[in-house]
Amino acid sequence: MRHLPYDDYNKKEMVLRDFLAMDRTVFAGTRTFLGYIRVTLTLIIATLIFIRVFNGYLEDHLFYLGFVLALISLAAGVSLYLKIKTHYKNLQRMEAYEKIEDDRQ
Repeated sequence: MRHLPYDDYNKKEMVLRDFLAMDRTVFAGTRTFLGYIRVTLTLIIATLIFIRVFNGYLEDHLFYLGFVLALISLAAGVSLYLKIKTHYKNLQRMEAYEKIEDDRQ
């Protein structure tokens, strides 16, 4: 059987605040993902403005570094979001498994 994130804890001793803390962690990760999206959009808009304002005065390929940084930021954000989503699915699976065990007893 697959090892879930909170298998190391005794589920019988966990109280509501422990489960709420797990959910809060998931929500914090989602908020962080939205921050990555915000940074990506800001970098793209700033790069477009710099290209438009300084057209011909500076090397154009220097400004395209902003697009590269935006893509890196987006990739990091998506990677983090996928990890959080997997963690949340594991958490939901664990809670469903607990309910089945409780019903059997």
